[in-house]
Amino acid sequence: MQNPVVEAKVRNNSGKGVARTLRREGMIPAVLYGKGKTVSLSLTLSHVQKLFHRHAGSHAIFQIELDGVQSDKTKLALVRDIQRDPLTGRILHLDFMEISSDDLVKNKVPVEIVGEVPVGVKMGGTLDHNVRELTVECLPAVMPDHIKVDASMMNLNDSFHVRDLPVISGIRILDNPETVLLHLVPPRAEAVSAPAAGKA
Repeated sequence: MQNPVVEAKVRNNSGKGVARTLRREGMIPAVLYGKGKTVSLSLTLSHVQKLFHRHAGSHAIFQIELDGVQSDKTKLALVRDIQRDPLTGRILHLDFMEISSDDLVKNKVPVEIVGEVPVGVKMGGTLDHNVRELTVECLPAVMPDHIKVDASMMNLNDSFHVRDLPVISGIRILDNPETVLLHLVPPRAEAVSAPAAGKA
């Protein structure tokens, strides 16, 4: 699986004033932590937003291409913190953590429902999506963007647990096997009250 590429410029200045200036210019400040040192970065906001939309946002493993260093220009990293504007949702700041391609990595991965409309939904039921993400452990090269769940055959009152997921080579799911991911709730019985009979 190819990691999405983030193009980043290394910056030597920091502070609130610098951050405000970057944002006015359509950039966002970011920090890369790892191997005993911290690198301050600036990223293009529109580029980051497109990557987040296509690759499960902060759950993906990114390949960061550094502009402004002489050697070791490519880093693998996870997003460890994301700050957003509470009103607009715009990304304000990102913290990345550098990882090694040879080390097992733990990461949260979104659960995606796939397949046809479930049998129970066609009968009037409602599919409750109880758990939206799972914690997995694997090498960075095989980290999935999503964990897919086929709910097509779920009937009324059926539940889909972590233990029901197919085995994915090289990936270990760390959540409790008994955790319910999906539950198909039957339709509510509508109480029909008969009109009161009039007195003769």
